[in-house]
Amino acid sequence: MIIINRIKFFLLVLVFFNISKAQDYFLFTDSENPNYYDPSYLFVNTPSELITVNENKFPVSTDTSYAGTNALKLQWSSHDTGDWGSAITAPNWAGEDVTLKDSVSLWVFSNKFIPSLSLPKIYLEDLSNKKTDKINISDFHGDIVAGIWTQIKIPIRIFINNPGEADLTQIKVIYLGQSISDSLKHIMYIDEVRITGRRLSTDYNFIVVLGSSTAAGGGADPRDSAWVNLFRNNLILADTSFKVVNLAVGGFTTYDVMPTGFVPPPGRPNPSPNKNITYAMEYNPQTIIINLPSNDVARNYTIEEIIANYDTLFAFAQNHFVDLWISTPQPRYFSNQSQLDLQFELLDSTFSRYGSMTIDFWNGLAKPNGFLAPEYDSGDGIHLNNAGHRILYERASEKIYPVLLPVELAQPRGAKTYLLAQNFPNPFNNQTRILISVIKAEFISLKVYNIIGEQVAVLENGFIRRGLHSYDFDASSLTSGIYVYRLIAGDFSASKKMILVK
Repeated sequence: MIIINRIKFFLLVLVFFNISKAQDYFLFTDSENPNYYDPSYLFVNTPSELITVNENKFPVSTDTSYAGTNALKLQWSSHDTGDWGSAITAPNWAGEDVTLKDSVSLWVFSNKFIPSLSLPKIYLEDLSNKKTDKINISDFHGDIVAGIWTQIKIPIRIFINNPGEADLTQIKVIYLGQSISDSLKHIMYIDEVRITGRRLSTDYNFIVVLGSSTAAGGGADPRDSAWVNLFRNNLILADTSFKVVNLAVGGFTTYDVMPTGFVPPPGRPNPSPNKNITYAMEYNPQTIIINLPSNDVARNYTIEEIIANYDTLFAFAQNHFVDLWISTPQPRYFSNQSQLDLQFELLDSTFSRYGSMTIDFWNGLAKPNGFLAPEYDSGDGIHLNNAGHRILYERASEKIYPVLLPVELAQPRGAKTYLLAQNFPNPFNNQTRILISVIKAEFISLKVYNIIGEQVAVLENGFIRRGLHSYDFDASSLTSGIYVYRLIAGDFSASKKMILVK
């Protein structure tokens, strides 16, 4: 019996280890190029010094490695009035939501002793090239002892508390940069660079987006205007229990998001282990959205294989009891008529095969010939501008919000009617939230009254922008009972009751 229990414990630990490891996001393990690591970028301002290869790439060394066959070689000298920085990222330069992770981890080695204070600073950069504040590695790690591989771990919480201008849901790069100016030459080898995962909190309802450049924000400027970001921001505004994870990567096809273990035909890409539907399932999502507009068609994949891949993805989601939504292809400039014909065939097949689980990303955006309408073109005939992204957001939210939210909260931002939603939770104990929507920028009044008509709180009394707005009401100073909140916006007025229970 003791042996059986030990076996069970070992298996439990093994499963936990494999899940935790799978949730790690790897930025460097080994370099395919023996001389330099291509997904990197280095800069230096004199008089500081930094060794680069191929103008601005990270040197690679086979002299030593923690795992695999090679490691990054960081050789620097920091001087007053100078600066340097070295960026490390994954081969696809994709963004990752680091708010769901635990720490930044890297293994380092030096042939000579490096004092803690001489270690570089570390900071993160998002898909818009905006950076977090710079953090001293010396605040979290001691001296580097010569001849021993050492793990450095920086808690993600530090970057959450010091985000700078970076969007921590779309981090693509880890930077190491100049710290103190000691004017000494240092050499440090770096290996196994990753952002470590964790068992995810059950406090959130996760929605995961898989896709390519449109879902990743291509064409939108700024990226806050991208349809996934609009979808995320307004969903969270309505209900903070939701978390939208965007795993989209520019250039992806249906093959890239297929389940881990899927064997593609010759000449087709393998599933991406950190950006596919298997990885998405590790979030225990409530919903998965797939937005793959046209890359399969651009690569001349057949309609049969595209639909077969979608069928596999739907079956995989159903087996995990997860709702899966799929967008139609999007209009795109194709000079090849056979590709345009395939786009139209894929459009018809998506609607007919997946029915109510299809999101229309075509009608109203496409010209009759299948090209992207110029008023929604970002300029390349492929990617949507801000106006186009807003339409995608409205189409997605009109379909999916009603499934996720109470009916009165489910209308997308920018709806054509006023809204005064029922507070939630209701009844409530001290804290509740009230959601309103207005159709234009205007002066509004949102006030709370007790049952005899006395005003007890003013939540808003001024100009607000068009769209959806959320207000938290703190009733900790009030007694239990029925209260009324009233919205006045131009000629529109509405009131609702709420119940405070202590």
